[in-house]
Amino acid sequence: MKISIKTLAISFGLISSVAASAQDAEKIDTLNVHEQRITSVEDGLFQLKKLKFSGYIQAEWQSSQLDSLKNKSNDMKVGNGIAGPEKNADSYNRYGIRRGRLKATYEDFGCKGVIEFDISEGGLKTKDVYLSVLDPWTNFFTVKGGVFDNPFGFEIGYSSSSLESPERSRIIQSLFPDEKAMGAMLTIQAPKTSPWTVLKLDAGLVSGNAIAKDYKSKKDFVGRLSYNNATATMKYGIGVSGYMGSNMLLTGKQYKISNNAFVKDSVGLNKYTDRAYFGIDAQVSMATNIGVSSLRGEFITGTQPGSATSAASNNGYDATATAGVYDLYIRKFQGGYITFVQDILDTKSSIVVKYDWYDPNTNMSGDKIGILPAGSPSGAKATSKIDGAYSTLGLGYIYRMNNNVKLTAYYDIVSNESTKVKGYFKNVTDNVFTLRLQYKF
Repeated sequence: MKISIKTLAISFGLISSVAASAQDAEKIDTLNVHEQRITSVEDGLFQLKKLKFSGYIQAEWQSSQLDSLKNKSNDMKVGNGIAGPEKNADSYNRYGIRRGRLKATYEDFGCKGVIEFDISEGGLKTKDVYLSVLDPWTNFFTVKGGVFDNPFGFEIGYSSSSLESPERSRIIQSLFPDEKAMGAMLTIQAPKTSPWTVLKLDAGLVSGNAIAKDYKSKKDFVGRLSYNNATATMKYGIGVSGYMGSNMLLTGKQYKISNNAFVKDSVGLNKYTDRAYFGIDAQVSMATNIGVSSLRGEFITGTQPGSATSAASNNGYDATATAGVYDLYIRKFQGGYITFVQDILDTKSSIVVKYDWYDPNTNMSGDKIGILPAGSPSGAKATSKIDGAYSTLGLGYIYRMNNNVKLTAYYDIVSNESTKVKGYFKNVTDNVFTLRLQYKF
């Protein structure tokens, strides 16, 4: 069979055309694949921008004087237990991780989800777990639900990584031992572009027992109204806070102060007793020739249901009491703090002076604490060291190596009210020194 040259040329041309078309199609398909991959990577990066991780680590060494009973100060936050076999020592010192925080935040279209844990040698503890939603129409209202900072006063919401003293003031630690609330909160604040953004209202309904499981149907109200503004050289703010809640009488019995003694006031099983606080706070920070000067203060007063062994909020339960349930002891209290921070010129150093005070039972004077008065009714209980007032003068030095690393040296001079309780006839020696290295990321 003869094949002409013309036929061969036509066949070769057709084959070349098909091959070229196939190569063009392959190039187009490859280009599409690359474009899809790039789009996928961009989408992934966009999603990752919405997810942020942050945290900080506070490694510290603390040294405490031993009181007249050879116990360490209750203000020590690292270490464990009383002095024990070291009762012949003059001081008590321990290493520890005060806080090891890891926080994940995801934000998208006005919605935010936050999960934060505290990790130390003592284990893993939940700190924040909440979601918040900003209304998309006015941007005035934010609803938050979960576990979050109690919206009361200034110091609770002031991050522990920024706090100039090692710990919050004594009254805050007593009323809000976890600083957290579990429940729902509404925040009303105008957008930053509005002149009304200087006003902010936080109002929440919470379980009233920090981050422990909810045990009562009756909820507590907590809220704060604040005003914050700034000029070129100054920032200032003021706030008022209120807490209106209750504790359940799990034993049906409570005690109130009458004639310098706790007298039983039977109310009934599973009834409620009032828990009410009122607070006012103010802050000012000003740039001067010697550096930035900051002054903050807060005053709180109210009624606190506690136990025979503690004036602190402990959720209606006390691990040291029989079966973990205790009778309630009602105390009127007041306290607060004043903090002054002075940056030293343009250096990385600052000095801190802080004074805080706390009287857990304003109905009792020191010379009456620890005595059951003659003629007290049957079943009356004497007051104890728990009812004595405390004040603390803190002196500190802060060195900020950079934006991430901060070194703090701080000395707490702790003074207690003289009482008639053994070991507390006069001020006990329980001052505390803290040396802390913090890394924030």
